[in-house]
Amino acid sequence: MDKVDSKILEELTKDARTSFRKIAKMVDKSPDTIINHYEKLQEKGLIRGSTVIINLRSINYEGLAAFQIDVSTDKSKKIDINKILETLIKMPNIIMATKTVGDHDLLAIGVIHDFDHMMKINEEISEIKGIRDIQTALWASGEEICSKYFIV
Repeated sequence: MDKVDSKILEELTKDARTSFRKIAKMVDKSPDTIINHYEKLQEKGLIRGSTVIINLRSINYEGLAAFQIDVSTDKSKKIDINKILETLIKMPNIIMATKTVGDHDLLAIGVIHDFDHMMKINEEISEIKGIRDIQTALWASGEEICSKYFIV
């Protein structure tokens, strides 16, 4: 990756709708050069897509909740963590779920209408075969979840 690639990634991370023309002006290159760099970044898998950030309140959600999930360690029950993860991902109010390393086995982030809704989702998760425990927390800030928070 060179400086042009870095600038493309930086600007598109801030706003995926930034025009190639605008980025070209920033780095004193032609829009065609920026397009070529962008396409190479896609081919290499460095850019896999773009996203839209939705204002949760505009679609009647009041916030986010984090569900930190522990899976049963009872080997006789033959628990498949991947099946649990697939189930979480398919739940309508879960917007992100992943395996984790550390104090919990899985993390799911969900959109919620209110506290009662959060508790209902918590109950639905706890009914999934193999779930041993869940710790639930409201999202700490007023910030929306945005792809820029997950850049590695």
